[in-house]
Amino acid sequence: MLFTPSELLHNAIDVHIHTGPDIFERNVTAESAATDAKEAGMAAIVVKSHSTDTAARAETASKATGFPVFGGVALNYPVGGINHHAVIETARQGGKIVWMPTIGARHFRKLAHGAPMLASVIPPDEPGLTVLAGEKLTSAARRVLEAVATADLTLASGHLAPEETIVLFEAAGELGIERLIVTHPHVSFVEMNITDMKYLAELGAYIELIDEQSIADRAKVIRAVGVSHCLISTDGGKVAEPTPVRRLQRTLDGLTNEGFSAEEIGLMAGDVPRYLLGLGSRPESRPVPAATADEGASSERA
Repeated sequence: MLFTPSELLHNAIDVHIHTGPDIFERNVTAESAATDAKEAGMAAIVVKSHSTDTAARAETASKATGFPVFGGVALNYPVGGINHHAVIETARQGGKIVWMPTIGARHFRKLAHGAPMLASVIPPDEPGLTVLAGEKLTSAARRVLEAVATADLTLASGHLAPEETIVLFEAAGELGIERLIVTHPHVSFVEMNITDMKYLAELGAYIELIDEQSIADRAKVIRAVGVSHCLISTDGGKVAEPTPVRRLQRTLDGLTNEGFSAEEIGLMAGDVPRYLLGLGSRPESRPVPAATADEGASSERA
């Protein structure tokens, strides 16, 4: 490691790192990402793929480095789409997180121009994956929720449309699923407004912030939703970006410059992800801040 990690990285957990080998070129493997995180004093990482279950590579990297590495599965076409068998299998292998469709999501296809690298591998003859039939959950999506609940896994929204995530997470709550991540809702190919983020936070979900926006824009989201309802990660691994540890430090330093305290940063980068991985208790939450006039119209809800 050619930089000096700051104390802000101590005990941090990055729950969103893409590692090679992969369908895209990546700047880290699971083992190198784990080594970097260990040297920086972090507590754990989670490795992700758009095309394959990462639980096995996580276990291999963890054994090789002596550092906690976890994986999971994104429910895209290569694993059968919205497929509860993939959920059952990742649980058997020690996976922690189930991401709903990302590059396979119907919603993502509509906005894929905002992520051309990801768009390049969308199956051209497929309509895209959705969890809704009309305004109701599909039976496949409900079976996924049931499998997540049975295995006590964490559910992440992937690249679903805001209205899909709302219906899905409402149903998840009814089934007793408590660990919920709204996957980087602020990015251009998700396009969730603050009002919907707040509603999902009120359901108990955590709003994930990655560095696809300026630090000022992310700070605005955090203040609108509330520190205790946010999660900091990187979505790291892109070859055009620094390695995940460097990206995380850049974000945490930026949040310090935006006026967030070390305690607040530690909550979003350490305590919340620790809970989401089932490694600690749920951090104490504060009420979601009241709505303001410029936060955008919410998605329609029954």
